[in-house]
Amino acid sequence: MVSERRHKRIESEILKVVSISLEYIKDPKLKLITFTRVEVTDDLKYATIFYLAHKRKDYIPVHLEKAKGFFRRHISEEVNLRKTPEIKFKYDDGLEYQLKIENILQELKDEKDSRED
Repeated sequence: MVSERRHKRIESEILKVVSISLEYIKDPKLKLITFTRVEVTDDLKYATIFYLAHKRKDYIPVHLEKAKGFFRRHISEEVNLRKTPEIKFKYDDGLEYQLKIENILQELKDEKDSRED
């Protein structure tokens, strides 16, 4: 088991490495994504890398899967770990969810303000 502080540092380092690695990837379809966060399991065997795309495209997960070895190699070279975690990619819908909640709250506030007038 890893300390909470080290765990967060490893997640941060992996995010930094994959974000920088994205600049060197040759697949032009992956140039339109941004990595947002990384979650690593407590045993450091698995890492989920979350991404956002300018437009949610069906082909992005396929291309990320093909580039998995490229990203793992960069992680193994740059992050000091005994064993490089297996990685998977997941679309980060947290931002969309947050925007949806903010819109609902704004609508409620506007509705309340219109009643007070």
